[in-house]
Amino acid sequence: MNVDDRVSRVGRFLHSKGPAEVLYGALVSSVVLAATSAGAQSGELVALATAMVSVTYWLAHVYADAVGGRFYDTDHSTHHRLRHALKNNTGVLLGSAPVLVVFIFGRLIGLDVHDSAFLALWFTVAGLAAAASFAAHRAGVRGWTLLGETALAAGFGMLVILLKLILSH
Repeated sequence: MNVDDRVSRVGRFLHSKGPAEVLYGALVSSVVLAATSAGAQSGELVALATAMVSVTYWLAHVYADAVGGRFYDTDHSTHHRLRHALKNNTGVLLGSAPVLVVFIFGRLIGLDVHDSAFLALWFTVAGLAAAASFAAHRAGVRGWTLLGETALAAGFGMLVILLKLILSH
């Protein structure tokens, strides 16, 4: 399989998971990571809290889709809608995983909790900027507008870093 085929498969996979959900997952997990790592001495506690909140957020998203969608979808039972939502709303979990993996990687290579959190947060900034740039480029945006859309997305990640800095002092 060549590089173009792999990129195409990754693009189809991410599209099927809902790019917006993937971005929500990344933002939610990075905010939780920033908040829990501010005073934590244990990387395990930060990782566990981030994972648990990400799963809880995902379940809330599934619940809202299944039950809230029942108002519009009267043909399917809540049970059917719940099964469908569990299967099709995995983007939030998918988006939260890289933040957590980068934090754990930082701990494994010997970084302390604080530095591992910043590694994961800067990774999130880069990921948000890359996603926005890719989306804008696909939409035909070029030049300063492309740069502006990319900077705006990176700004969301920078807000999370600002949160971490405020909470750490």
